[in-house]
Formats: sequence, structure tokens, C-alpha cells
Amino acid sequence: MSFQENLKYYREKVNLSKAELARLLGLKYTTYNNYEVGTGEPKSDIFVKIADTLNISLDDLLGRKEQSNDSLIKIRNKVMQEVNKQNRQWGDESELTPHQWLGLIQEEVGEIAQALNETYLPNKTKAKLGGKENIQAEIYQAAALLIRFSERIEGE
Repeated sequence: MSFQENLKYYREKVNLSKAELARLLGLKYTTYNNYEVGTGEPKSDIFVKIADTLNISLDDLLGRKEQSNDSLIKIRNKVMQEVNKQNRQWGDESELTPHQWLGLIQEEVGEIAQALNETYLPNKTKAKLGGKENIQAEIYQAAALLIRFSERIEGE
């Protein structure tokens, strides 16, 4: 939702009229109304004052939550792709002992540490290495392994 839609939504959620919220914010009714209908935009200090008055975060007021949900969905999809890839590669691992799972998990965490170290080396080799994409790939692999282990435990 847009700022204007969020402003109206949260104002109505706390049962305030436009005039009441304008008064609480120390604004003229017309100034506040311009914010809500989209013909004006508050200065940064007013954004904070509105959020505080409505007892919401700036992210909620500005509609940033949807963006972070999109990001979480993308991450979830990448992890689930990795889960499926690992299931195809390694098949049924129901015979693995907890110690074997621990070894696999330690290996994945080690690969994350190695990717971090390689990416942030203070020399020219950094440009030749995988970079942030490599770090993310290792994190997705480790997350997928942890999900698969969790499913294994749940199935016991």
C-alpha cells in the first residue's frame, strides 16, 4: 500500500478523524488532508510524529513491510530450490546417524566461513573469487541441509 493508503488505514484503525489526527500532530486540517489524499508530502520529522502518534513503525507507515516480505519469499524459494536439489542429489538420508548429520552441517558452516574469508580478503585475489553470490549460495545450501535434518528429526 502507498503512504496515503497506510495513513488513512492506520488513522481509521485507531478511530481518529482527519481533524483529530491533524490536531494531535499540530497541523492544519488542510495540511494533513493533503498528506492523506496525496497532494502533499510531510517532512521527515512529521513522518516520525505521525508514526509515533499512531503507535506504528515507520516501515508500516511507509509500506516497507511488503518489500521485506518479497525479499523473504525470494530467500525461501532459493532455499527450497536447494532442498529439492539436495534431495535429488543425495536421495533418502534416513539411515544417517545424528553424528553424520552433524558432520554435514559442520562442513556447510565451514564452507560459509571460507566463502566469507575469501570474499573479504584484504588483497587482489578477492576479485577472482565468488564474492557475495558465493556466500549466499553457501548459506542457502546450509539452510537447506538444516531444513532436511529438521524434517528427519520430525519424522522420527
